[in-house]
Formats: sequence, C-alpha cells, structure tokens
Amino acid sequence: MLESMLVQPDGLLPAARYTSQEFLDLELEHVFGKVWQMAGREEQLVAPGDFLEYKIGDESIIVVRTETGGLHAFPNVCLHRGTQLAHGCGHFEGNSIRCPYHSWTYALDGSLRYVPDREEFTSIPDDLALKPVQVDSWGGFIFVNLDPDAKPLLEMLDPLPTLLRAYRMDELKFRSYLSTVIHANWKAVVDAFNEAYHVQGLHQQILPFTDDVSIAYEQFPLGHAHYGQIGTARGILRPSPRLGLEPGEYDEGELLYMRVAALGGAFLGEERDAVQALRDSGPPEGSTLLEAYQERRLRMLGGRGFDTSGLEPAQMTSVEDTYVFPNVVGPLYPGTALMFRVRPNGRDPDSCIKDTWVLEWPAPDAEWKMPKIRDYPNWHDRNWGEITEQDYTNLGYVQAGMKSKACEGLRLNPRQEGNILRMHQVIDRYITEGEGRP
Repeated sequence: MLESMLVQPDGLLPAARYTSQEFLDLELEHVFGKVWQMAGREEQLVAPGDFLEYKIGDESIIVVRTETGGLHAFPNVCLHRGTQLAHGCGHFEGNSIRCPYHSWTYALDGSLRYVPDREEFTSIPDDLALKPVQVDSWGGFIFVNLDPDAKPLLEMLDPLPTLLRAYRMDELKFRSYLSTVIHANWKAVVDAFNEAYHVQGLHQQILPFTDDVSIAYEQFPLGHAHYGQIGTARGILRPSPRLGLEPGEYDEGELLYMRVAALGGAFLGEERDAVQALRDSGPPEGSTLLEAYQERRLRMLGGRGFDTSGLEPAQMTSVEDTYVFPNVVGPLYPGTALMFRVRPNGRDPDSCIKDTWVLEWPAPDAEWKMPKIRDYPNWHDRNWGEITEQDYTNLGYVQAGMKSKACEGLRLNPRQEGNILRMHQVIDRYITEGEGRP
C-alpha cells in the first residue's frame, strides 16, 4: 500500500499522498517527528518566562525564554496527570511553569521545583524533569525538533543561511501575524506557493506587469528550494511574454508602478511616490527607469539607518521566493518578508493551518511592539485580497478533485514545478529511509 503512495519513477505524485489518513500519519511520525520546524520568532520571547506554544499533529511544544536568555523547549505535558501546561503565547509568572490542575511547578529549565504534599508520594524521582525538546534559532526564527538525535539546525538548513545572509533576517520583526484554516492538505498549500507556473492560469490579472516566464528554479539536497528572477531578467521591465506584447506596446513606468503597488506592504508610501516622481522627471541620462528606481530605493533603506551591505540595486524590486523544508515558503524582499507556515490541522488530511507572517526591519528609532495574533478559523471571515482569495478558493477545488477516482495523480512540469517534486522526494526519503538526504 505504501509503495503505491510514493512518488512514482516517472515523477507522478499519487493523489493518495494528499487524501490518505495513512500517509498523513506517516508524515507526522517520520517527517514532522524528525525535522527542524519553525515554532516562532525570537521577538516573541523577550523576557525570562515568556513562552510560545507550537502545535503539530497531536503534539504540543512549549518554548520558553530562560533567566540566562537562552531557549528551552518541552512537550506541553505535566508529569503528574498529563495536563497541558500552557496555551498560545504568554508569560510564566515568577519564572515558574505551574500546572493549572494540581499546581505541580517546574523551573524554566524543566526541572521539577514543587509538588504539593510531596511527602505523600512514594515514586517521584529526585531528578524528575520535563523532557527536553531540541531547540535552536537562525535568522530570528525559533526552530524545534522532536528527534533527540537530529543533526544540528544549521547543518540541516544548508545552504539557506549563506544564500540569505544579505537579507539580515535576524533583524526582522513581526508587523502582522495571521492564522487561518484552509480546507486542503498541507502539501497542496505549500505546493501552491512553491511555483509560479499557476500565475498564467489563476492570476491572469498580474500578467501585464509580471514576467512569469523568466523565472529560475533551484532545488537543494535537503529539500529546501528557491525561485525568482535572476540575471538579466532582474534588470528588465516587461509584461509576461505570454501576452505577446512588443517593446513600445507597454509603458515601463506603468509596469514599475503596478509591480511596486502589487507588492503591497513590502513597499512604503515613500517608495511608491518615488516611482511616480521618476515617471514625471524621467530617469537620469544613461540609466533606465528601473535602474534609477532600484538605486533610489537602496539609498532610501540606507538613509533610514538600515544596513544594506551585501544587497544589490537589482534586488530592490525583485522577489526571492524561498522554501524551507518541510512547511515554510514565501517571498523575501530587502527589508521585508512574507512567510507562510503550513501545518496539518491535527490529524485531518483534508485541512491545514496556514500562518501568514509579515516581517519587516523596524525603523531604528521606532519602538516595536509585538502585534496581536489574529486567528480566522474560517478564512472567509476576512478580506485577504484578490490574489490570496483566488489561491484559497482554488485549493478547496484542488483537494476535492484529488478525491475523485478519476484522479490518478499529479503530473508536474519538470522545470517550473521542480521545487514541488523535490519536496515530495525528500518526504519519501524520511518515510522510507528515516533520512532526509537524497
């Protein structure tokens, strides 16, 4: 049965990978039970006693900031009667983790500190403590791993820390944090944001200012991936070649304005105004409109006190979509990032939890405050914008279609959907060999 759900030799992805309870159970045990996964951000845990909860399948993990400034993580389970110790995000008063049921109390390092009427017990070891869960951080992101024998985080993130160094992700802070439930398998949602092939089908309204053809895809050995415009494509303003428009049949200034406007929160009003100013005045002699704007935005970032060393002008208007195996994907820009964390919704193969993290470099002279986490169990209860709602609506149809007996499996474009194929191949490695390496 398992063999029929694995990636086939010809690259076919059997639909049962997305609809089967058996396959999800295998993923929760062999993938999510073994890999490093993002639990949150460092800025959520500022003071000793601050904590956050991370849920995956049946597991709940608490990550806490200790008195020395370090991080500890534990299963969210009291050693007395199994009660969960905390929920969501918050602060443990008195630097103690107190069970709300019978007041068993633990230090922030997990050691058992206090048991009411302890003298009446006959079987509490002196060294009894909450079981540690591996925890580490990179780029301001907190990762946990349920496997005590897992390899170090930085080794398993390779080569992302090197490739993304110039983006200074450790200096990002939350601007907003949204959570919702999508009625589709978690992999279907990750798939949808791990390629641009669907733009010409689902998001045709952005083709006039999006060159969806000149995109390079790159997969890495441990499952991580990347895609975006590179090389000369970064320095050219043009609509999708699919529209068949020739130079002179479109306005480059209008394309730039539409591109910047579409990036929304990634660009401040001042930067959008700069586009219009350049359209009115024209670019300096010897420079294109795009080049002039990229140089100006780079200077804007530096003028606000941000460290832009390592960044190139061409990156100022380019989107670098990055996939962190197994379940985080999203576009990165200099100074901002939009990250999508997707998890199975408990043990339901037909739904998942999607967290949207909008991150930015806060102004050096501004006071930053953690925004409220906004939860929408029904995604229809919020206006997500046209493009996102197209994705969410379509994902429901994807999940329903894959349940049909007529759906043998998914046939991928080897180039434009190569990131997806690689992700599924690495998932199969964990399930069949207990090893994420190819």
